[in-house]
Amino acid sequence: MTETHARSGGEILALIREVETEAPGGAEALFMAAMLADSPLPYDFALSLEGTQHNPSLINPAAAFFAATATIDPLVDRDLIKTDVDAQIFQVREEVRRTVVQSLDTATRAEWAGRAIYALNLVLPDAEPQNWPTVEWLLPHVYACRDLITQLDVHTAAANRVLHQAGFSLYHQQRHREAAALLDAALAVDVAIKGRRHPDICADLEGLGTVLWAGGELERAENAFTTCLELQQAIFTEDNPVSAPILNSLAVIRQALGKHEAAEATFKECLKVLTRAHGEGHPAIASCLNNLALLYEAENRPEEALRLASRALEINREAYGSDHPEVAADLNAVALLLDATGRREEAESHFRESLAIRAKAYGEAHPETAQSLCNLALFLDNAGRDEEAAELYARGLSAYESALGPGHPLMERALDNYIVLLEKTGRRPTDDRLRALTEARLRAIVERGAQP
Repeated sequence: MTETHARSGGEILALIREVETEAPGGAEALFMAAMLADSPLPYDFALSLEGTQHNPSLINPAAAFFAATATIDPLVDRDLIKTDVDAQIFQVREEVRRTVVQSLDTATRAEWAGRAIYALNLVLPDAEPQNWPTVEWLLPHVYACRDLITQLDVHTAAANRVLHQAGFSLYHQQRHREAAALLDAALAVDVAIKGRRHPDICADLEGLGTVLWAGGELERAENAFTTCLELQQAIFTEDNPVSAPILNSLAVIRQALGKHEAAEATFKECLKVLTRAHGEGHPAIASCLNNLALLYEAENRPEEALRLASRALEINREAYGSDHPEVAADLNAVALLLDATGRREEAESHFRESLAIRAKAYGEAHPETAQSLCNLALFLDNAGRDEEAAELYARGLSAYESALGPGHPLMERALDNYIVLLEKTGRRPTDDRLRALTEARLRAIVERGAQP
C-alpha cells in the first residue's frame, strides 16, 4: 500500500496484529528488527527465528528466498517495512519501529531484544578479514545490540559472540579503540554468564589485552594481562604452560612502559614455566630469550643480550633447520649484537647468512629481504665500505618499494639513511624509481627546512 497520511500508533498496531494472524513469522521478524538500528538488514535475518528450522544455513538458497518472501511480503503489503528485492534487504519504517518499541513493557522488550541478538548472531560472519564488508554493513546493528545488552541485561552466548566477532573484525581493520570497547562489553557478558573464575574469561582478557596493546593503550593492556595471569594462576595448576604467552606479552608491555625490573622478572618467570613444560630446546623458549635479549640491549647490556640471542639461534636452528625464516630473524638479531660488541667479522657473516635465507625463502621483493639488505648496507657503511653499502641499499629500497609502496613508513626511514649514504659517497641513484623517490625526499627535507 502507498502511505497517504501519517498513521497513528493504533493503526500501526492493528496492521501488525493482522500480520500476526496471517504470517506469524513475519511479525516475529518485524519485532526483532525493531529492536535494532534504523538500518537495513538482510532477508536472512527474517528467517533466523529462535527454535525453528528457518536458519538459511539449513536450506538451499532458492528455498531461502521463497521463505523470506513469504515472511516479508505481508509486512510489505501493509507498508510496515521498506525492501530492496534485488539486494535482498529490508528495513523497518521509523514510525513503525517507534510504535513497536513503545508498545512493549520492559520484560517483553528484553525478550525481543534477546531474540533480535540471536538472529543477528546467525547472520554476522566470523572475524575474518575477507568478511569485513558484511561486518561493516552490520555494525549499526552490532552497536544497537551493545546498547540493548547494557540497558536490558541481555546476557546470552549470542550476545557474547556478536560483540566478540565484531570487535576482532574491527581489530583486523586497525580500529583498535572501537574494537576494545566491544571486547570490554563482550567480557562483561561472559562474566555475567559464567562468573569471573572461568577459563573462558582468561581467553577474553588475553584478547582484550592484545587489542589494547596494538592500539597503544599500554597501561590498560598491562592491567588486562595481569588480571588474566592472576586468574590463570588461580584456576590452573602451578607453572601451567598456558600462562607462558601471557607472561611473555606482559613482560614486553612492561618493558615498553619503562618498567624494566618488572619486565625482567616476568621474562624469567616465563622461561621457568616453559623450561619445566618443554625442556631446554623448545622454540617458545627461543622467543622468550629473544625478547629478554632486547630488554638487555635496551639496558646497554650487550654481552648478556648476545648470550641469550645466540642461544635462541641455536634452539631455532635445531628445531627448524638452517634455512628457516625464523633462523634468519635470529641471525639478524645476533648480527646486530655482535656488531655492538665489536665482533665485526662475525657480525657480517651473520648478516649475510640472514640475507641469503630470506632471499631464498621470500625472493628479492619482500620486506624481510629488504630489511636484511638495508641492515647489511648500514653495517658496511659504518665499516667505511661505502660503495658496497650503496649498492645493497639501492636493492633494499627497491624491495621495500615493490612490496610496500613509496608511501610506507619503512620507506621514509630507509630513504633517510640512503640519502645520508649518498651524500657521503657523492653518488646519485642509478635506478629511475630510486632516483625519483630520493629526489622527492630531498625536496621534502629542503621544503621543511625553508618553513618559518
